[in-house]
Amino acid sequence: MNHLKIKIDKYEVDWNVILKNIEFTLNKNDRVSIVGWNWAWKTTILKIITWEIKNFDWAIENIWSVSLWYLDQIYNDNENKTVYEELKDWFWEIVKLEKELEILEKQLKNWNNPNTLEQYSDKLEHFNNMWGYNYNSILMWVASGLGITSLLKSPLTQISWWQRTKVALAKVLIHSPDILFLDEPTNFIDMASLEWLEFYLQNKWKWWYIIVSHDREFLDKTCDKTYEVQPARPLNFYHCNYSDYVTEREKKEKKIQEDFERQDDWIKSQETLVNRFRAWSRAGWAKSREKMLDKIDKIDPPYIPHKAKFIFGETENTSEKVLTFKQIFIGRKDPLFFINDLVLYKGQKIWIVWENWVWKSTFIKSILWQLDFLDWYFSRAKWLQIGYFSQMHEELKKDKTIKENFELHGLNYSEQVLVSILKHYLFDYEDINKKVWELSWGQISKVAFAILWQKNYDLLILDEPTNHLDYDTREGLESALKKFKWTVLFISHDRYFVNKIATNIWIIRDNELIVSYWNYEDYKYKAEFGIDMDMSLFDEEWQLNLVLEEKLWEKEAKRLKNKFKKFGRK
Repeated sequence: MNHLKIKIDKYEVDWNVILKNIEFTLNKNDRVSIVGWNWAWKTTILKIITWEIKNFDWAIENIWSVSLWYLDQIYNDNENKTVYEELKDWFWEIVKLEKELEILEKQLKNWNNPNTLEQYSDKLEHFNNMWGYNYNSILMWVASGLGITSLLKSPLTQISWWQRTKVALAKVLIHSPDILFLDEPTNFIDMASLEWLEFYLQNKWKWWYIIVSHDREFLDKTCDKTYEVQPARPLNFYHCNYSDYVTEREKKEKKIQEDFERQDDWIKSQETLVNRFRAWSRAGWAKSREKMLDKIDKIDPPYIPHKAKFIFGETENTSEKVLTFKQIFIGRKDPLFFINDLVLYKGQKIWIVWENWVWKSTFIKSILWQLDFLDWYFSRAKWLQIGYFSQMHEELKKDKTIKENFELHGLNYSEQVLVSILKHYLFDYEDINKKVWELSWGQISKVAFAILWQKNYDLLILDEPTNHLDYDTREGLESALKKFKWTVLFISHDRYFVNKIATNIWIIRDNELIVSYWNYEDYKYKAEFGIDMDMSLFDEEWQLNLVLEEKLWEKEAKRLKNKFKKFGRK
């Protein structure tokens, strides 16, 4: 039976043992998630299995030489190919056969040589067995699912880093290795692509995979085994999805803690007896009992890490209307989408659903007044204080230390004060002089949040705030945002996070921003059944019947068409 057997005896970094006694077997059709805290070295395990890291004590047994492929968290490629050429390269054997068949066909037209005919027949059979006629359909289907069809003619060097991440993912799915290793595949892709990937892995992928991801709903839907990593400890195995693993882990930790306390109490009582009788007539018994205690297999307490604590400062007062939009076009030079009549009210927590990265960044920069609106009316509440968390942490200087980054934001704290702030985010004293580029992605996010905490805000704008944060840290962030009494605008593809936080949804679709009430599940229900109501037209009168809605939408479609004519749009 095909399998991959992994045994990592020991892996060290700077003389510290990071991974120890990691041993497991991957069998055909296994669908595994590897979970753990940000410092649990999950990515390192994937890199060891796929030979990106080689300096460790190991034993990897690859029966039948199954093919492996590792998709990194951040993808870079500087080749001067188009996206289509890059994806087509993974069908190189089929493409080569296709060209050979074309040459043989030309030869057969001019001269019907039996040897040429036999050679053509053999290659054609091989071509058919490799599904040669379908490779372009497969390529286009994957590209469409990930939303990169419009990029196929673009050179790789001219597309953005997040688009390259989608290209890398498309390459992996097209290549179809025996075992797929995905490291945070849901980071940097939009919701539609995420849901397509989820469907693909659930229903189309025929082989095995291991996924490292902090997207809890994604893991629930794609993995039926959960392997938990703890620093310098063996793996814990759970034959269930992520949600069930959380429940089972709590039960297991509780039992281990009870067993540990029971054994610890017994050992202490025996040590008391040994000390009591060591110097008296029962010294022999005490010595014998002491040797017995030395041989006992002591139970380790459960590994329960410290959790980050998020805090957001609030202003004393804020206006009822935070942002007001009226017949506005959002864009840079040309309009990207339209907002008819919209108010962001105090206390709302709005999830923005976007179809296009440019739309998202342009909208945020417009609200921050880094870009001008193209038309009509926009207002912000007087004295509005906005806190902004950027997905790529542009507010941080990567070549500066943590302390220097605080100072660049006007926060000239003593080392003692700085350390006390950073301890909330699980940093130590020596970390304050580390440069930002030396930190993990999760730690960089925590530095950005630590700086954000230092000021008071009426409005928080958060761009993918949960990316790179582990499960417990996400829950800490969710708790802090639920306690924040003012207004939040956020972009996220973490559906678990969205359903916990969002009170309303702003959907940018078909060149207009519309509003949906309730949470993401409700939005999906309406989308699935074709209920496409622009809630901003009706405000709270959302029970208007669909006949009236159709009439109103026809009128709105004409209005939008006339508006876009002004900018030369059709």
